[in-house]
Amino acid sequence: MTNRTLLKYHSYLGIIAGVFLFSLGITGSFLVFSEDIDVLLFDKYTITSTTSELQLDKAISEVQRNYPDWNARIIQLERGKTIQFDLRKLDAKQYVFADPVSGKITAVIDANSPLTKWLLKFHYSLHTGIIGEILIFIAGIAFFLSLITGIIVYRKVILKTLLFQKKLNKSSKQRYYSTLHRYVGVWALLLNLLLVLTGIVLSFNIVSSGLKKPEIPSIPIVKISIEKVLENTKKAYPDFETTYIRLPSSEDGKLILNGTFTRDPFYLSKYCNKISVAYKTGEVVGVTRIADSSFLNKLVSSILPVHSGHYGNWFIKIIYCLVGLSGPFLSITGYYIWLKRKKLLK
Repeated sequence: MTNRTLLKYHSYLGIIAGVFLFSLGITGSFLVFSEDIDVLLFDKYTITSTTSELQLDKAISEVQRNYPDWNARIIQLERGKTIQFDLRKLDAKQYVFADPVSGKITAVIDANSPLTKWLLKFHYSLHTGIIGEILIFIAGIAFFLSLITGIIVYRKVILKTLLFQKKLNKSSKQRYYSTLHRYVGVWALLLNLLLVLTGIVLSFNIVSSGLKKPEIPSIPIVKISIEKVLENTKKAYPDFETTYIRLPSSEDGKLILNGTFTRDPFYLSKYCNKISVAYKTGEVVGVTRIADSSFLNKLVSSILPVHSGHYGNWFIKIIYCLVGLSGPFLSITGYYIWLKRKKLLK
């Protein structure tokens, strides 16, 4: 296959992906800082106390009494801070905040209303449900193939571009934007490949989940002390830090503690390990430790943090942000170059 043919495919694939890259790149660049933004957005719902206790049992009882048919996850359980619940029911989702001292509900908000959550939903579905999820998945594949064809087409100048041995050609607008397009594409190439590959996997999982018929859960009431479960778990696994609790969503379900072990690699998800507990007795019935699992499981667990950049410090997040913005730039310059080339061929 000649370079001219590959360039044609590269252009068409870029145009298909480019329709979505603009929105994906901008929303993705914001979402890199989503955890930091959420801290600011949720500050008005946060109550800080000097208490060393965690009134988790009272809060769970309060939430289950007021929201009996909702699937509940606890996403904030730090001592002395507001306990935050993530409640889900078919297409509805709410955040419930409970006082760390009394366990009483202090605020309830639509979980899709905060800016970061709205952006996240737009990022993976364009707010159009399964149709949008499928389109984003297709756009991801098109962008990946565009990157691959770009590597082949520009393979002879990639190293020279990285070493700044190829100067910007200012003899015409088309050539100027063409070399600029190449520079941005080459310098952002490795991270863009990483982002698009992890994005395709995440998008595939979202589409697969969206195509499944939702089950109506039969939520059981948890009567054991979750605080006691956490205490016993800490004694049995002192290097385990619980970051997320899933209450059972069916009568034969389990209470799940997700979290991290001290020696876990930094790039793994903070939910990668799992301790399963029988919700009627409080007995530990299973432990899934990512460090002892297969390479494939470790790889899968790293996909979300690697895609989002949440594993890194501010420097890493800024790099992710800039590379995220390279997508819209490549989309605009690529479309401009394609239009100019078409005019020249006429």
